[in-house]
Amino acid sequence: MNKTNFSFGDETKEKNIKTKDEEEKHIQKQLDAYATQKINKENENLILMTQNYQKYYDQCDCSSIAVPSKILNNAKTNWMSSEKLNDLRRKAHDAVKNHKVFILKGFFHTIRKGLIDRGWVSSFVCLNMYIRRQSSEKYQNRLKKLMCTKRVPSQAALLNISKLRHIQKCERSILSRFLEHSPIDLLWCVRREKSDWTHLTKNQNILINRFNKSPFTSKEGLCAALKDFHWFYEEGKSEAYLPRCYNVFNPDELNEFTENFRTTACISLLKWLVETYEEKGSYSLFSEEGRVPLSSIQFANSRCKDYIDCCLHNDIDTEGDIKIWEHDWDVFLTHHYLLTHEKSKFQMQQDAFTSLEVIIEVSRQILEKMKILWPQYGLDGLLNIWIIKPGNKCRGRGIMLMNNIKQIISIVNPPVSATKTRYVVQKYIERPLIIHKTKFDIRQWFLVTSVQPLIIWFYKESYLRFSSQQFNLLNYHESVHLTNYAIQKKYSNGPRDDRLPVENMWDCHTFQAYLRQLGKFELWGERIYPGMQRAIIGTMLACQDNMDRRPNTFELYGADFMITEDFYPWLIEINASPDLAPSTSVTARLCPQAVEDTIKGNLLTL
Repeated sequence: MNKTNFSFGDETKEKNIKTKDEEEKHIQKQLDAYATQKINKENENLILMTQNYQKYYDQCDCSSIAVPSKILNNAKTNWMSSEKLNDLRRKAHDAVKNHKVFILKGFFHTIRKGLIDRGWVSSFVCLNMYIRRQSSEKYQNRLKKLMCTKRVPSQAALLNISKLRHIQKCERSILSRFLEHSPIDLLWCVRREKSDWTHLTKNQNILINRFNKSPFTSKEGLCAALKDFHWFYEEGKSEAYLPRCYNVFNPDELNEFTENFRTTACISLLKWLVETYEEKGSYSLFSEEGRVPLSSIQFANSRCKDYIDCCLHNDIDTEGDIKIWEHDWDVFLTHHYLLTHEKSKFQMQQDAFTSLEVIIEVSRQILEKMKILWPQYGLDGLLNIWIIKPGNKCRGRGIMLMNNIKQIISIVNPPVSATKTRYVVQKYIERPLIIHKTKFDIRQWFLVTSVQPLIIWFYKESYLRFSSQQFNLLNYHESVHLTNYAIQKKYSNGPRDDRLPVENMWDCHTFQAYLRQLGKFELWGERIYPGMQRAIIGTMLACQDNMDRRPNTFELYGADFMITEDFYPWLIEINASPDLAPSTSVTARLCPQAVEDTIKGNLLTL
């Protein structure tokens, strides 16, 4: 510290100092006096604030509350003494000494309580060097705001709740006043807040519950990670369970999606043909009013055979590719829609039933080969449904289900667009596991405490979220297909099985009990839970190079999984800042427990 930065106001005495030791003693004495003067001034301000608080409290409008005057007088008793003030000062001093000063951005009682119970002290003032804020609130103004006493239903509530809460708030305000110029040790942001990451990157001693860069938490980033996943595949440890998706704002990926959509339609038509024939027979496929020619089946078989030859490199010696015009695809996709959605039939032709036997057998052989070569064959049903997601939105907003490629392209790539919304198109799982004819997904938490080396903690408990309506692939309404609580809370439960929960949530133990009833209890521990772990590990490895590697950083994420008919989990998306509100009896138990475990796991080592 350079002593020339301070002026102590007595140049005559300073000139008379003869030796270096005397000079140092003199400076130290003046520094002590300066510090004592500053502390006394702070104490005077705090006492004045306390007196002002008592003054404001006495002037509260209590006339609207019918209480005896004796109780009202007791409520005005002076609660802040000099001993209490000294206790708060010592508490603040110990917090600074033990590096237990935190800032909580947002409102979450469980987090604040968990930190305070462990001896941490909150500082509600966010300095510009830590957090970007438009203004800094004065303590006197904050204390004034605390005087706005809400009406309470009873005299006991007035004395035991309202008064106690006001005192606790004011004590926290005074504690934070002591910590105004002290550095923080923990920054906890409940929501995505704008932080000064330049400073936080330099000051790596501050513990933060947010990674600056987590590309997998956006739909675009997760889709991009899937493209590089093959480099990180390791059987039994890191595997990809993510429905194919495309960042269609990229022209190359838009072309890939178009090609995949068309091939999926060919496979879907052949599936529909074989399944309908096996279930209902050949007479269910033809009608005098039929609108679809049998040539559409030949078109689908030819396109699937082209794909098989390409995968097996049988097309190397072929002289040129067969040109398929856009008009041909438009006609075929129309026929596919008529058969699968509008329940149309094939046109009656001469010797139609005789030729059908051969067509069915060829289609079976084609499907057997496609089952091996076509990725995610089991996800595709008969309707070729895709889900369109805005890349920058969450909580189910803006999500649509479609099966018409022209409508999809008109939304994701309009010729003239006033907004620059970027969309991700993902294959919809048409054959999910349903419980009592109702769709559900699984919310699974995991905690990342280090990026390099990568350390992931997988939470043992999870919970299921149900739709409020029965599952129906012909009804594209969000209440049927989007299981987010933010979506489902807008709708009342429709006619469903009485065994489904009214709150539309189960914990994982209830789900395991359901699997036991099906005779498949072992699948949770052998396939579903390990599958979710492998999918998260693979995704994190694929995104590791693009993540923030700042030390003393951790974050809790919420991953959403769908379960298919064969009981395999499929990762749908990963959410930063997952909803931890006690919205139902299930989350009221699990969410505070998850927050408590997160605090415990990251703060015990400090």
